[in-house]
Amino acid sequence: MFGIKRPKSIDDKTWEKYQEDVTAKVLLLEKQGWPIESIKEFGKYFKEMLGRKGQSSNMSEIVSSCYSDTQIVGTKVFDNMWYAWKADRISASESKKKLSGLMKITGMDKLDEKSSADQLRAVADKINKKMKPDDKFWGSLAGTVEKAYYPNGMKGDLGKQLHLFRYVISYQQAKYIVDNYKGRTDEEKLINYIVKEKIWNWTADESARLHQKLYTNSQNTIIYPNGHSNANGGVNLKVVTNTRFRSEFIIIGDGKFLALLDKDATQDAKANCSSFNYARQNDYIHQVLDVNPAGENYNYEHQFREEARYIHDKYGNRIIDTNTGKEKIFAAPKLSNMNQYENNVNKFQKKFKGRVLS
Repeated sequence: MFGIKRPKSIDDKTWEKYQEDVTAKVLLLEKQGWPIESIKEFGKYFKEMLGRKGQSSNMSEIVSSCYSDTQIVGTKVFDNMWYAWKADRISASESKKKLSGLMKITGMDKLDEKSSADQLRAVADKINKKMKPDDKFWGSLAGTVEKAYYPNGMKGDLGKQLHLFRYVISYQQAKYIVDNYKGRTDEEKLINYIVKEKIWNWTADESARLHQKLYTNSQNTIIYPNGHSNANGGVNLKVVTNTRFRSEFIIIGDGKFLALLDKDATQDAKANCSSFNYARQNDYIHQVLDVNPAGENYNYEHQFREEARYIHDKYGNRIIDTNTGKEKIFAAPKLSNMNQYENNVNKFQKKFKGRVLS
């Protein structure tokens, strides 16, 4: 199989075991939906690894190791298999098959809006820890999603899984920055990433309105989610890379990222967190692929995130506004009200850009 000749040093029993192991792994890949073109890439990778380690090595162990590599997004063999599958150039239905395979590999196919943060963090472990936010795979994934779901919308279980996966991607990307670059704060580490890696397609000018959720009571007193920072004017900054849009980093005034799946995520982090965008700019495609699935018409959002948007009493119960009879909920300011934050937002943006370009 895979054009590998039996080494003279291997006996019949060992050779049969190797063939059984390879056949079993190929069947598993087929079950995940990989086409023959991709499985051939698995074979090439196995031959390469066998050549490196020598044919006197334990072939079954090499088969197992190579298969494990196919189950991590962003490894060499995964990338080769992914790009061998030309679904994004074929049809919406074939693109959905490809995306379904990705969800099976990551384990997202078993999760939904009721899943916990711990379960979603486990999915992030299925992404290569060395994958940068600007890795070309993310653009390929986004293009495949667009082919599969635009303009009809992110409907069905697969659409929901892909929507929830946006927060996993964003968590992995933020963690990559935090774990791999120097700085006293997450903001400084992001600056060092942009500078060191010569990232040119970034901007701090995208609107962060949806990441400034707050509550104004009947006395016009503003209440912020727990964990809110008053530094830098009390506003949150949005920095995006990857076509200046796809990879989001939401930064609070004291320089920390707001990521939904952080183990120490505050209420502010859950309500105002970053997410990966499948669209490449703020247009109608963005509405269809990224914005609408987070709205009430879909109800795809994580339940633990949705709960964080409400104001609770000390017993954890949602508080009712006696004037309106409605539950108190943190919401983004209206566009017409953003002018009162404009000065502080501009200062934060200018400060960040100045530090990158200095």
